[in-house]
Amino acid sequence: MTAAVSVTPAQYRKYGINGELRLSTGFFQRYFESDGTSTEVPILQVSLARKLGEGMAGLFVVRSLEAQCDRDNLVGNAENGGEIIAVTKMYINPAGCVGKKSENVPGKPMLMIAGYELLSRGHPIFAPGISHDGDKDKFSTFKPTEVYSVPWENPSIPGAKNQGGAQSARPAAPRRQPQSFGSGNVTPISVITPYISKWRICGLCTAKEELKTTKARSGAGDMKVFSFELTDKDGSSIRISGFNDVAERAYSIIQTDCSYYLSGGIVKQANKRFNTTGHDYELSLSVSSEIAPCHDQIPKPALVLKICPLINIPSHKDETVDVLAIVDRVEPVNKFISKQGRDCVKRDVELIDQTATVVQLTLWGEQAENFEDHALGQVISIKGALVKEWNGAFSLAVASGSKIELSPQLDVVPKLYEWYMSERAKVDTKTISTVASAGGDSFGKCRDLRFIGTLTALQLGNEAILPNGRYMNLKAMITTSCPNDGCSKKVVQLGVEQYRCEKCDTTSDSFKWNYMVQAELTDLTGSVWVTLFSNPATKLFGMEPQKLGDLKEADKDAYNRVFTDICFKYFNWRINAKPNTYNDETRMRYSVLGCEPVPYDRYIPQLEFTLEKLEQLEC
Repeated sequence: MTAAVSVTPAQYRKYGINGELRLSTGFFQRYFESDGTSTEVPILQVSLARKLGEGMAGLFVVRSLEAQCDRDNLVGNAENGGEIIAVTKMYINPAGCVGKKSENVPGKPMLMIAGYELLSRGHPIFAPGISHDGDKDKFSTFKPTEVYSVPWENPSIPGAKNQGGAQSARPAAPRRQPQSFGSGNVTPISVITPYISKWRICGLCTAKEELKTTKARSGAGDMKVFSFELTDKDGSSIRISGFNDVAERAYSIIQTDCSYYLSGGIVKQANKRFNTTGHDYELSLSVSSEIAPCHDQIPKPALVLKICPLINIPSHKDETVDVLAIVDRVEPVNKFISKQGRDCVKRDVELIDQTATVVQLTLWGEQAENFEDHALGQVISIKGALVKEWNGAFSLAVASGSKIELSPQLDVVPKLYEWYMSERAKVDTKTISTVASAGGDSFGKCRDLRFIGTLTALQLGNEAILPNGRYMNLKAMITTSCPNDGCSKKVVQLGVEQYRCEKCDTTSDSFKWNYMVQAELTDLTGSVWVTLFSNPATKLFGMEPQKLGDLKEADKDAYNRVFTDICFKYFNWRINAKPNTYNDETRMRYSVLGCEPVPYDRYIPQLEFTLEKLEQLEC
């Protein structure tokens, strides 16, 4: 019996040779010798389909071929063998290799079929062949001596048997139907718990992270980590992670906006610090996990938020939350060098919602640079914002799986806009965030202005803003520090041009200047000694420490004038207060986080507002 395949006259003329369909013997060696650049269209027989590695389903097609594979009934039948195809487009997948275990065992190249034509099916395997591992040198002496072919009927001849089907040497094997979105028992992602022993989920990959290398907690060396998210047709999402070999195999399979079946794995409690799906659990892949493509397109899920009011953020420390708020303030991009010597880009954004609570969102890198300045006054949604706490103050950060959207299409957005336009100017806001940036306008960011007397009498921790503080005394302006990148440790001079850094355990013939300033600040209520380091001191004196050090060597009088000129000038100070214990005695230690000239155009109205509130108090 012959299996029917519809073949056009054009295909017959293109691929037929004297009424036969011949296999392209030796094609793989020719392809690897050309380093994948060969334009030959080979005639190949599907002889076997099997798993790429233990636990991972291995029959995959390029997504653009799904409709064709379904029409040809190829997916689900190819593992029975016998199909003859013409491969019109093929390439070597640079993302991974089959059977790769380590750098010493590189595995076989993964060939991806991106275009094919089905010519015939239902044939016995012509020859077992030799497995080609991609090493062209190993097979350089291989010379094909056999010609394998089958009779191929001309479809243009009336009465020809089997429209284009070649003679079959065996009955067609039973065919397995291709998997589709609605087939089989699929477990809703929302019901996944450790108490379900067997499950099979189907979802769209809505987030895929890069394959990362990290240190194993056991200290056993490096470990590969890969994570992605699947979202089912109901909009429920779950985070899935794999490690080492399992991670590498999954990374080569999973593609964003593609649908997959997944079964087998460990269900564990979600780590809310990194998990932005909102699911109480997450999955860990094992060697027994199976991933298979789903050939029915799952629609991309609409944005679903479990909105956390900003006033409730303090109860979600180190967790991820969904936020819907208005952009109330956008700070300029702040570029600086971290203590580790890395170039950093940061932007602070203040958000407010109908609870009249203000919280700071911190953006880094490209997100900070690309955030739109005209976003001011727009509604912003953040799915999976990470809640961070520092000294009792809370802020939001963007995690790897967080999703930010301006003016989202949600029913509650118009009401939030209406509240902002009508009520924002009237309400008394509550700020729950600390502002830890070195630059920007400290007066506008924090309205908690305090006198020095209040600061010292109450021994306030966290941050405080000191209005109108001024210098009364300065000492220890600049010091010699380690020249190594990322290190600012003070060095010890061992001899002529010999400087020792205990932290780096190195001795060098040079050093770099660094700020370490002790300053006394005074206002009408008292005084306090504070410490200034690199960024705040650079902003205060208006020059880098290296330039000030050169000035010290060249002109001592000009060097001294830098400090005398700064005395008795008014600034707003952002101060961090931290208890420090030495010899069983605890004292408050005050460090400067930032300083700005007093913005009198806003400071005076602020004082007038405070006076009005005081006059309304009943004695």
